[in-house]
Amino acid sequence: MRTFATLFLLLFLSEAEAFTIVNPYDKEIKEESLASVVVEADFAAVDSLVISNDANETVTLEVNPKRSHYCKSVNLHLGENSLKVVGYKEGKVVKEETKELFLTSQVDKEYRYPPKDYNKSYFHNDENEKICSKCHDMSVNEVEGVAFEDITKSNCYECHKKINRDEHSHAPSINWLCTSCHNGNVGAFNQTDNAKTKYSVPDPIEEICLSCHKKHKEEWSKKRFHHEPAESGRCNRCHNSHSSPSEFYLRKPAWELCTGCHKEKIEGVHIVKTFGRKAHPTHNVKDPSREGKDLSCVSCHNPHVSNAPSLLQSESAMGLCSRCHKK
Repeated sequence: MRTFATLFLLLFLSEAEAFTIVNPYDKEIKEESLASVVVEADFAAVDSLVISNDANETVTLEVNPKRSHYCKSVNLHLGENSLKVVGYKEGKVVKEETKELFLTSQVDKEYRYPPKDYNKSYFHNDENEKICSKCHDMSVNEVEGVAFEDITKSNCYECHKKINRDEHSHAPSINWLCTSCHNGNVGAFNQTDNAKTKYSVPDPIEEICLSCHKKHKEEWSKKRFHHEPAESGRCNRCHNSHSSPSEFYLRKPAWELCTGCHKEKIEGVHIVKTFGRKAHPTHNVKDPSREGKDLSCVSCHNPHVSNAPSLLQSESAMGLCSRCHKK
């Protein structure tokens, strides 16, 4: 006859062996709004897994005796996220496990710095890839500069296909030329990434970006004033290198992007303060200078470089205002 202690131990062992979240790690810093979830599950202890996020988005994975690992991408929101996995056996909860993640942002001050107990983690190394290699070919099968005729043939596609889910996709990303940017190198701002992942991206990324956008390199070098992200070569602070709902792969629509850092400019008082008039609108109205576009910060400012102070689009006040006020 089994004692209560024996039954408790068997229950504990069953729960512990039911499944393990291999990726992501707990208290992990994320830089993309997707988390790749990898779960190792034992069919003898659990026959289904339900993965959920803070937005109550759920996905159910059926566990079978022929597989040990299960993968899925889950959406994240800025700031702290709680990602939960629940294991079931014959409709009953066997185990629950939660991971806390922080989605950081370089263009929103309130999300720029994660809490101190969060750390950056790295998945693509030889040890972790042994797990994936049971189901996936982990080699790089792209040819430098040659787009895939069938993008599903990229070895990166199956796990990372949601990275290009938005309307505006960057050419290297949509063609699955991943190592064009993820070349494994580091830059002045991410030395701590060195040798920790096969697919690190140099920070600053300017050298990679300007290898394609050559005309910008020549044009910008002639200008007097440079916006800090452009000056420091950190193009991906404002642009998402994969895809975005916003044009030019901006991480947010231009007005939201700019005011994420420059919150003091939201009311538009800075535009007319020398004339003693009420605030000028900065968005939510049409931009007369750009057909079909709404007014935003880029209506008056060049987000990269300019010969005018404050990165203005014109070197004179009259020239600037007359872009909209023709009469």
